[in-house]
Amino acid sequence: MKKLSVVLSTILVIVIVSVSFTSCEDPAGVYNPKKKIAKLYQKELGEAEYLSQEWAWDGDKLASITFYYEGEFEGMDEYTYDGDRVVKVRDNYGYYAEFSYLDKQFDKIKFYDPNRELMVEYVFQYDGKKISKITLHFYDDEMDKNLISMMNRGFIGQLLSKEGMEIVAKKMSNHSKESVVMNLSYEGDNLASIKVEDESITFSNYDTHTNVLYNFCPFSTYDNNTIYYIFSKNNPGKSSYDIGAFTITTSYIYTYNGDYPATIQSNTVYGDESYASTTRIEYK
Repeated sequence: MKKLSVVLSTILVIVIVSVSFTSCEDPAGVYNPKKKIAKLYQKELGEAEYLSQEWAWDGDKLASITFYYEGEFEGMDEYTYDGDRVVKVRDNYGYYAEFSYLDKQFDKIKFYDPNRELMVEYVFQYDGKKISKITLHFYDDEMDKNLISMMNRGFIGQLLSKEGMEIVAKKMSNHSKESVVMNLSYEGDNLASIKVEDESITFSNYDTHTNVLYNFCPFSTYDNNTIYYIFSKNNPGKSSYDIGAFTITTSYIYTYNGDYPATIQSNTVYGDESYASTTRIEYK
């Protein structure tokens, strides 16, 4: 069960992953929700609930997110803006991401180490207003565990499973100049699937309520059990993750605070095993 929990901690992220890339209401990099998150709590089945995130705001702008695991500090990300648009996110270790834009769309995201050396670059391609492909290019000459940790809690960690992250780490440790390509497809305003090499995840049974992270910045979100939304306007009811003969199916049950999720219960089945957790959201 412990091993399954570790695998799912990254995989489940992709589902709430539904934000800034598909919205036509605001330019990419602008996050100004009608409800503002204050705290996120996580509870595994049979265990005590714990604080996982605290969000600090400067007026309508998200200033920082502090991350915890079972009461212990794990990290902090701070946001820098040009007007209302995020241009940089820096963590407490000195690693940072810089965002560049073309009109209302993301162009590139570049990750740097504390010495200002470029390590990874994301390049975005579009089908109309929606991101259809993301290509990752690697520039670092050696493996950096802190970078992998940052990427895990960042944008790439929201898209790839544990196995997918191992592919990325292997390419970096082998000094590879190869690229990783992620292909995205949609149904209306919601993400239908993400495919990366021989793995894919599909989403279905969306509700009609608002995803609170819609239009959120695509970097950061350390807690991979709670941030499942970066590409969808609504909240998915089911996801299926496949890599070869390996399949995990997860269903999601929501309670709501008005039009926004108040709790998200995930129930996952993998072979003869099952795994359940609940995320609780407090708003300002």
